Formats: sequence, structure tokens, C-alpha cells
Amino acid sequence: MGKKVYSCGSRVFITVCGYFVYRRLQAPRANANANYMVARAQIGDIELNVSASGRVVAAVSQEVVPLVSGAVEKLEVKEGDRVKEGDVIAVIDDESLQQEIERIESNLKQQNLSLSKLKASLSDFYIKAPADGRVKFLKARVGEDVGTTTRTYGALAIISTDGKMKVAIKPQGSISLTAGEKVLVRLEDNTEVEGTVVDTSLSQPRGPSGQQDSSQAGPSAGSVQVQINRDDLPIGAKVTVLKRDENSGEYVVIGEGTLDVNQGVSVTGNNGKISVIYVKENSVVKRGDNLFKLDDSDVKANIELQNLAIEQTQKELESKKSQLGNAELKSPINGIITSLTVKAGEQVQKGRAIATFTDPTQLNVVVSVDELDIPKVKIGQKAKIKVDAFPDTVFEGEVIKIADIGQPSGGGVTTFDVTISIKDPGDVKIGMSATAEIQVESRKGVVLLPIEAIQERNGEKYVIIAPSSLQDKSGDGEVTGKRQTSEGATARHRNWAWGSLIIGDRRGTQSGNFFGRSSFRKVEVGLTNETYAEIISGVEEGEEVIIPLSSTVSTPNNWRDMFPGFGGMRNGGFDRSRVPANIRR
Repeated sequence: MGKKVYSCGSRVFITVCGYFVYRRLQAPRANANANYMVARAQIGDIELNVSASGRVVAAVSQEVVPLVSGAVEKLEVKEGDRVKEGDVIAVIDDESLQQEIERIESNLKQQNLSLSKLKASLSDFYIKAPADGRVKFLKARVGEDVGTTTRTYGALAIISTDGKMKVAIKPQGSISLTAGEKVLVRLEDNTEVEGTVVDTSLSQPRGPSGQQDSSQAGPSAGSVQVQINRDDLPIGAKVTVLKRDENSGEYVVIGEGTLDVNQGVSVTGNNGKISVIYVKENSVVKRGDNLFKLDDSDVKANIELQNLAIEQTQKELESKKSQLGNAELKSPINGIITSLTVKAGEQVQKGRAIATFTDPTQLNVVVSVDELDIPKVKIGQKAKIKVDAFPDTVFEGEVIKIADIGQPSGGGVTTFDVTISIKDPGDVKIGMSATAEIQVESRKGVVLLPIEAIQERNGEKYVIIAPSSLQDKSGDGEVTGKRQTSEGATARHRNWAWGSLIIGDRRGTQSGNFFGRSSFRKVEVGLTNETYAEIISGVEEGEEVIIPLSSTVSTPNNWRDMFPGFGGMRNGGFDRSRVPANIRR
């Protein structure tokens, strides 16, 4: 692989040298006396920068926006004044705000009153026990309308209040009964309880609800009422009343009837559906105990809506009250008033800015970067900033913002605004012109050569290795020769500074012998800028390369003149104007 490369290099070298001899013989004398410079490859750092210009702007700028509307009662500042954070700049008349607060407070009072009425109405959805006693005749059912049940059965339930029950009968045959006489009451399930005759002058028996029972209508004469000292028996139950025969000792039937409460109170309702029943048949209750609950979902929904309305009104009231403290407009930062749009006595609108404050100690520079360079620029990259007003000072900076939308700058070129923060701006003022060098890429501790030493042919890059850096060797690809030092070169040998890179410089007159002992070498180039090229491979630290100069023109295409087919990385030739004046010829 190595021999193949040397062979190729040799062919290139022979072609170039042959052409050089031809030029010396045929060309004018001025070209024959062209000069050269020797540069030594050294280890150094290289940066690739994007340069752009722009202006200094404020990094911190805030507006003052009134939170209330009204007339400016006092104005304490003027445009251009320097203020501190918290300083009062204006006072707004808040009379209209006070009136608004009073209106909201009145509305809130009405809303709370309506809520109280709604909550109170919830108690109307409970049907309570009207007296102490036992629940009898329970006809209410969940989901049924209380009005319909009341009309159908005469009551939702009956509360037995004295703990007793009764039955009205008409004695059969010639049996006679007297008040206070004891009898036996037998139910259909053969349950037997003792009863007492309490009334022998009844007119007509009555039903369970306490109303007359037409089905038991009959002559009033001889009708009696029997009372039982318990009320836990089924109301409306069929019973048989018996009397003990004094002669035989046997019980004989004296009549039949139905059980009813002795003293009771009916529980009724007008409208509404029952959602909850709290009692059962024969439950013992106290006056005021809940018996039934009606469906109150509509009222509860209205209560919820009313609560939301009150909450909203309270927030509005709190907001308005907090705005009373906002009648004083204060400076949000330490800075300078750069804009003031109102005067004392003028009306201001809530939410519309009346002043702008800028902090002159925190500055940025906004530069316009060409669309071809903007892909290289990233947030966080370092930059060096020069302000026209301070030509001897370099300010440190950092990229903090890159515009997403570009702006046409003429000639079909689009630029993008890049914002760079300025560290320690000192006496820099807003609006000053500035230039920024943004460090988009860098390498440290790499082999460097001047950019003019790199030439290109057919997409490959080459340098001319000086005879002083060639080893004694023969074979394809390298011309045999010994390292030599000419008197002219050594007499004028010195080091000079090219930016941050120290390059060995020997200058002399080109000759067939000199270039005959030089060699073209292909190199791999990395990062390049206006001054240097990073050499990845092909040249090592300390090796010397030849850079041709010209004494006849300021920016000649020396390589193309001397070596056909070669051109510099910057369109050929060495830029003589960039060489320090003390070593120009």
C-alpha cells in the first residue's frame, strides 16, 4: 500500500519539477525569482468561528401593566429616570373600584340568603312522627307518591298513641254485657288476649282509619266496644270475642269484629316521592322522629349550583379587593424608564402597559447570522464580542437564543437573529454596534499548518515537504537527497507569530535544486479556519513545508503558475497581505 502511494507521489513530483524547469528557462525573469517560505508543523489549538454583527440590547426589560382602570391621580417619574425595584411610579384613582366592590358584596349577600332558604327547605322533605307511639297501618312504599298513597289508604301510616287497641261488636242473641266486664279476644291465628268492655252504647262500628265502616253498619242498640291493653296486634285483623258462661264455665262466642287502634294519629302527605322509609310496622317512635324522606335531588342540585355561584362571586370580590392595593403602580426592577405613555390626569385601561423598564446592567447582543452558518450555531456556545465604542476590549459571551424564523437581508440571503449574553458588560450601552465571534467548533493539541500550505488536486489535499524534513531514502514516491541548509535560509532563520501559532520561517529563492529535493505529500485535513488547518495525518509535529511567495503581485496563484493542476484551498496562492510586513519580500 505504501509503495503505491509513493509511486503516485513520485509521478506528481516529476511532473511538477519538469514544469518548473521549463518555467525557469522560458518564463520572464520576474517569475524565475519567485520567493518561498518554510513553515514548521506545530502542536496547537484551532477554532472555527462564525462572525456576525449586530447591536447591544437589554437582557431584562419589563412593562408596567395596571390591574385597575381609572385616572392617573399622581405621576411620580418621567421617561429616562433611574428607579429601584418597588419604587412607586404612579397612583390610580380607585373610586370606581370601590363602587364595584360594594355591588359585588350586595350580590353575594343575596346569594347567601337564597342558599339558606334552599337548605332550610330540605327539612320539608322529611315526614316526622307527630307523636310518641307505635307505627301501625304502614302503607307507604319507596318510589310511590305520598299524595296518591294518602288518597288511596287515608294515610301513609297511623301512630298508636296510648298503647291500646279496640274492637266493636254486636252481641249475639240475648247475651248482655256490662262496662268493665272481662272478655276473651281470639285472632284467626288462635292468638288469645284479654279484653275489657268499655262502652255499651256504641252507634256504628268504625274502620281502621277511625272512620265509620259501612260494611259493619247495623242497629246501634246493643253494640259494645271491647278494649285490649296492647297495640302490637295487626290492625284490621279479624277477631272473635268470647264470654265465659257462669254455669258451664265454657267460653261462648258473643260477637266478631276487626282490630283498630284505640287512639291514633294519621300520618299524611301532599306530594313528592318517597326515597327512604325509616320505620317498620310496630316500630316505636318518639315525636319528631323521621318516618319518611322524600326525594330532594332537585333541591340539592339547586343548592350545588348556588354554592358554585357564591364561590365565583367570592373570588371576584377577593380579586377586586386585592386590586385596591394595585392602585399604586411600582417599578418591577432596578433600571431606567425607557418608555412612559401617560400623564397625570389621563385615563388608563386595565391590562394596557403604560411604562417600560430596562436594566442597563444586564445586556445582550443580537447579531444576524447568515443562513449557511446558522446550522453550526448552538445554544451554549461561547463567543467573543467586540463593541465598536471599546475597540481594545474583548467581552466574553454565550449564545442563549437562536431565532426560528429568518429575515431577508437582500441579495437573496436570509439571516437569523442570534442572541448572545454579555458577561460583565461594564460601560457598554444599549444600542451600541458590536461584532461577535461565535466559537462553533474547536480542537486542542492538534498538528497545525498555515492554511496556505494546503493545496488540492482531484479532491485530494497535498503539501510540499521541505528538503530539511526529508530522510535519506530512495525508491518510488520520494526523491533521494540529504537534508541541506542554505546560507540564505540559515542567515535569516527566525520564529514569528502567526496568531497563536509559532511557525519557523526560512525564506529564499526557489531553484531547480531546491524544489528537486522537495516532495509532495498527501495529507488528511480536519478543522480549518481563515488561518490554520488541522492535519489529521500526513505531516507530523516539527516537519517543515514550503509555501511559495511572489514578489510581483500581491495575491498570485503561485501554485497554479508553478505546478499545473494544483490549487490552494482558498482558490490558490498564498495571500501575501496576511504575512507580517517584516518578512515580506
